[in-house]
Amino acid sequence: MKMRFKKISNLLVTFSLLIYVLPYPGLMPGNRFYRLEQIADRVGQFWAFGSFSRHKYELNLADKKLVEAKILFEYQQYPLALQALESSNQHFQKAKAYLERASKEGKDISQKMINLKAAAEKHKEVLETLKKDLPEEFLWQPEKKPAEKLRIHQFLEEAIKIRTL
Repeated sequence: MKMRFKKISNLLVTFSLLIYVLPYPGLMPGNRFYRLEQIADRVGQFWAFGSFSRHKYELNLADKKLVEAKILFEYQQYPLALQALESSNQHFQKAKAYLERASKEGKDISQKMINLKAAAEKHKEVLETLKKDLPEEFLWQPEKKPAEKLRIHQFLEEAIKIRTL
């Protein structure tokens, strides 16, 4: 019985991986309405009550910030991309924490966990693709400030570790 459940669970995770889709990118830094979107995202947390609702809210933001980071990396806006990736990491960790809280509250988290695993795999797929295409380090020279070495692969590795369930 236990072996059969495990096979079914693995099949569901595999199927979820095939259908998990990241969101279309929203407004990007530099757009004059970007700050309004950021404020709307923060206000949205007040409408997310309970552990399941907060889990969904945090996972949606993790997806959104990952897509933002991917696009910023593609346009070689490395400091902004790393900020977006850090934000995605934080939201993903919170999504996981809210799911753990729901489990402690005695709620059935099996479906949510399958979805979280699918999201983690999709995120790791995107991060691995970025890792192949990006330089390991980049020397960023901001105006009127000293140069800063950005360890891109190190950030990507940390993001992948966060998403390992």
